[in-house]
Amino acid sequence: MNIFFPLNAFYPSQIGGPCNTLYWHCVALKNNDVQSTIITTTVGIKDKVVADKWLQLDCGDVFYGTKGVMSFKTRKRLNNEISKTDILHMNSLFSSFSIYSFLYRLLFHPKKKIIWSVRGELNINALKYSSWKKKPLLILYKLLNKHIVYHSTSVQETEGIKKMFPRNKIVEIPNLISPAERHSLTNNQDLLYVGRIHPIKSLHKIVQGLALSEAFMKSDIKFFIVGKQEERHNSYKEELMSLVIKLNLQDKVTFKGHLEGFEKEKAYAEAYALILASETENFGNVVVEALNQGTPVIASKGTPWQVLEEYNAGFHVSNDPKSLSIAIDSLLSLKKENYQQMRINSYKLVDENFKVDSQIYKWIDIYKSLLNEN
Repeated sequence: MNIFFPLNAFYPSQIGGPCNTLYWHCVALKNNDVQSTIITTTVGIKDKVVADKWLQLDCGDVFYGTKGVMSFKTRKRLNNEISKTDILHMNSLFSSFSIYSFLYRLLFHPKKKIIWSVRGELNINALKYSSWKKKPLLILYKLLNKHIVYHSTSVQETEGIKKMFPRNKIVEIPNLISPAERHSLTNNQDLLYVGRIHPIKSLHKIVQGLALSEAFMKSDIKFFIVGKQEERHNSYKEELMSLVIKLNLQDKVTFKGHLEGFEKEKAYAEAYALILASETENFGNVVVEALNQGTPVIASKGTPWQVLEEYNAGFHVSNDPKSLSIAIDSLLSLKKENYQQMRINSYKLVDENFKVDSQIYKWIDIYKSLLNEN
């Protein structure tokens, strides 16, 4: 069985969570005798990779092209792999690789099964961005969506897909990870955010919530922002920095920039808690990454992380500044033994739900069922 992944970006690129989760996904598939083939680009890759050549890697056969779908040679490779593959697994509704692959398959292999991971792109808040090009595509997908199964990572995302594509089958599986090594580092009371600096992440509400938090303001605790912004969102970062100054938090809020590898894991392990206050989030890999280092999480109700409270591994709250401040005060006021139990629960939550090696069978069963239908 061969699964083909046409991707605009792939590991070691770090421009989004799926770069890593899809890599782990494909490694686990290969370890279970399912062949993965990936055609992607060099976008977001800092380290040198062998480009424009097929590579046999631990995740399958990978082609890192220096040109996207505007290249005739890239399109020819995509055509060939779509024709050969058993199942086409696409990620993102609006990436150029997905759009081209969908159209080619529609014209030449209309009965070939697609499983399509939408990656949070159908959320109403996400659809606000570049809506002028998204709406026509969604109309096209609605009209021509036979033999497509959609993949959701949460109950909330499933509901969004049902509204857009009510006749299609949906499979719901959370993002699975290959957990990083757990570090036994000195845990302090500093708070952490990891992710893009983007308006949809509501970092301004976190900063306002911190200013309202008595426990935070009367302590030496700091808030570290790990991540960077795309150039088009430079103005949002400038607004954040102005807000920090306005609230007199210059000594308590620090922008750390982008971190990877051990440095990022170290930031998780040393933090007292991660805060993710997004307006919307189809999953949030950073939550699993933090929990894996025993770091509890405060997540907004725009994220699918109700399970934090079920496991007593954090808080699931509204993302208005007042609600965030109450959650921050509650967490910082925990007795030491209660906080340590929350850390133990964080490890347990990851171990029982999100390890790719123990959960990949769910995906293999889905692929097999689609192949049997073919």
